[in-house]
Amino acid sequence: MKGPLTTGNAALANRYSPKDWIGAGGMQHVYIAFDHLFERNVALKTPKDDAGEKRFQQSAVVSARVNHQNVAKTLDYFEEDERPYLVEELVGGADLFSVMSDNLPYLPPSTCARIFHQLAKGLAASHAADVVHRDLKPSNIMVVGGWKFEDVKITDFGIAKLAEEEIGPWAEKGGATSSKTVLGAIPYMSPEAINDFKTPKKSSDVWAIAAIVYELMSGELPFGTGLKSIPKIVDAVPPKRPTQISGAQFKALGGQLYEIVLRCLEKDENKRPKAHEVVTLCEELCYSPTEYSFGVISEAPGYTGRIKDDAGIKLMYHPDSFYGDRKSGVGTRLWFGRDDGDPWDRAFPIVKAIPPVK
Repeated sequence: MKGPLTTGNAALANRYSPKDWIGAGGMQHVYIAFDHLFERNVALKTPKDDAGEKRFQQSAVVSARVNHQNVAKTLDYFEEDERPYLVEELVGGADLFSVMSDNLPYLPPSTCARIFHQLAKGLAASHAADVVHRDLKPSNIMVVGGWKFEDVKITDFGIAKLAEEEIGPWAEKGGATSSKTVLGAIPYMSPEAINDFKTPKKSSDVWAIAAIVYELMSGELPFGTGLKSIPKIVDAVPPKRPTQISGAQFKALGGQLYEIVLRCLEKDENKRPKAHEVVTLCEELCYSPTEYSFGVISEAPGYTGRIKDDAGIKLMYHPDSFYGDRKSGVGTRLWFGRDDGDPWDRAFPIVKAIPPVK
């Protein structure tokens, strides 16, 4: 087992100085490092153990073939003291899992449509280069700006192939497992991935982003959690229509988005749209890039109410603009989009935020 790096030592490859440890995934340690040549911060990744080293260079070469705004760019690869390192674009924000679990129970259709479109574009570019991700899940998607959702970037392209070392044997033998890597991957795996994980298929990537978008839109995994979800995944039981999209202000776009998700979750992989076809489907959706904020209800609604954002600016809102749970009173913390108005800007859409842990 490889231990974490220490900071403050001589620069690796005479160029990269580790500054902070970001965290560890199932396969690798991740650091913020300073690139002395270009005077910028980068993400520095290195495998946790010797088993991962076998595939690290190959994976780095594979991921470097993809160049797209919605894919975190691979910048460099080197080895030092018998340890391989991958240098990747450092995304200012947080991974999708962290953004959601710390802040929001679900996202409105307009935000989901934009994320779906961005993910599909990143996948289309990678698939055009014959690169398959194989382990797409919220923790492998970086959100630029965090809860502001300025952009999304798929990360760990290529490195995700390292998951085969752990997921592959389980997929072949089945049965119970305590592996966090396996349990984290299962909810987003396609039927064909469960049946034959070692054969990478582009159709499985399309399935995965649809499962992610369904979770964002509904607040629930499409097939449940852990090993209990496997029969539903293998049978491709269509997930229920999210109740949140029934609201009049969300019904049209929410319904369209749900139908695209269902098409991507077809059991027959040949009936699913390709990534570039998902891009086209998303281009037909009507959504707009929105500036998001946090704030609290300052005046409970009669016909309309008031929100004070974190900068102290007041906005107007209507109860019908809530996506999902609208039971709230003065002081309730909200996340919302904002549109210009006079005398107050309008908050739309609105989601009740997850209360902070005390």
